Amino acid sequence: MISFNQFVKCMRKEMGKKFQGRLTIKVEKVEKNNGVVITSLSGKREDNKEWLSVGLDSYYAAYKEGMDLEQLEADIYDLFNTFEKPGYPLGDLEDFDKVKDKIFYKLVNYDKNLDTLKEVPHIPYLDLAVVFYVLMERNEKGQSVSVITHESRKKWGKDIESLYEQAKENTPRLFPVSLCSMGQVMEELIKESNGKEYIGLGLEDFIKSEKSSPLFVLSNECGVYGATAMLYQDVLKNFSEMMESDIVILPSSVHEILLLPYTMVHDMNEVKETVEHVNRVEVPLTDVLSNHVYLYDRERNTISII
Repeated sequence: MISFNQFVKCMRKEMGKKFQGRLTIKVEKVEKNNGVVITSLSGKREDNKEWLSVGLDSYYAAYKEGMDLEQLEADIYDLFNTFEKPGYPLGDLEDFDKVKDKIFYKLVNYDKNLDTLKEVPHIPYLDLAVVFYVLMERNEKGQSVSVITHESRKKWGKDIESLYEQAKENTPRLFPVSLCSMGQVMEELIKESNGKEYIGLGLEDFIKSEKSSPLFVLSNECGVYGATAMLYQDVLKNFSEMMESDIVILPSSVHEILLLPYTMVHDMNEVKETVEHVNRVEVPLTDVLSNHVYLYDRERNTISII
């Protein structure tokens, strides 16, 4: 098995060969969510200043799990190949009318992203921040997005409120809501694990101890940055009416949140301790949303930190 540094050099060399004269390829450190810095392979077309970055840490993890180097190389090639094609919509970023229907928002932790938030338009929300992106491409292998910076916003002549209104309309359409019971999720995880030990023991123990409490998972259909669905209009309102209760919101990760009727909570301190424990032990740092627990008040239609 080769080391991570050898893996990076290998992928850099192979992509350089394949895209010689068409893409500039380099290795760089890229700051991701919550200030996590990863090693990325970045490529740039000669006719554009935008770079496409592919994080290599996750690919190396797949390699250590037994995935073939040639397959990983092919997957990375496919990503850059899509980017390299003339039809890839990089030029659209200059024209607001071409991207306005692709603008969406994500929720991230405010304090853990202070440096990034200095560079991008955002709206503080509780202990979180709403940040804005453009959905560039989506296919069977995933999706590529571009963060909206202050520079882009100023070129478009748009204020932050305009971006928010556009994203508020687009995000539920681009990333439709997904709401299902925790029981359904656990069944799927067990099936996918093929008998292997499930790593989410802290969360699983909590679920078992709360058998009388109907826990639900709120996300989006693609399961990426699905915690943002808590901002979708009437989603929490309709759920609270169905449960006939205020709703406790557990920030499982940036990708999903757990919903629990307030009337079913026996020990709020236990709920808070569980969220903190799961974030500390089981959730990758880049995926942590918050250590706080929230409450949706159905009478006031508001969310607050408990």
